Amino acid sequence: MTDEAFIKTILQKGKEAKDKVRLAFSGISSVQLNWKPSAESWSIAQCLDHLIVADGVYFSDLKKITERTYKMTFLEKYSPFSRICGRILKNRLQEQIGKKMTAPKKIQPSASEMKIEVIESYHKNLDTFLAYVSNCQNIDIDKTIITSPLISIVTYCLRDALYFLIQHEHRHINQAIRVQSNENFPKK
Repeated sequence: MTDEAFIKTILQKGKEAKDKVRLAFSGISSVQLNWKPSAESWSIAQCLDHLIVADGVYFSDLKKITERTYKMTFLEKYSPFSRICGRILKNRLQEQIGKKMTAPKKIQPSASEMKIEVIESYHKNLDTFLAYVSNCQNIDIDKTIITSPLISIVTYCLRDALYFLIQHEHRHINQAIRVQSNENFPKK
């Protein structure tokens, strides 16, 4: 079924993510952007880069869905596990960290230093994602099943994907803000 209220909620959460990044990281230096609390931790730039890459792997399907050219595969149509997979991902990718996870290789952030433009790239990427979400207002988000771009046997409905993607957005923005609030964070 279509769910205008759900889509509006996702769009609002997206706007909040954009505002949070703008407020937290405006005026940040390149040194601050790339600083890491430890060798295993991500920098602010890596958190944003990860979100750009993670959202981007869904763009091809979202484009087809919103252009109404998307055709579900046999697995997507008939998998009895779509609801379970969606529920698991919704629970695992919450804004508040329940259990730390390792990002799949395909959506790992760049290991090299990034330029300050990564912030603007993040905003443009989020705008693209939110435009796709906005264009889903007349889509049956419960009956549209997609395959994970990371694990080809995992399927879930579009509603679940939009939900966990926006939660994932806030999860890593919060992570970037924690980097900034670290006591050893560079002053400039």
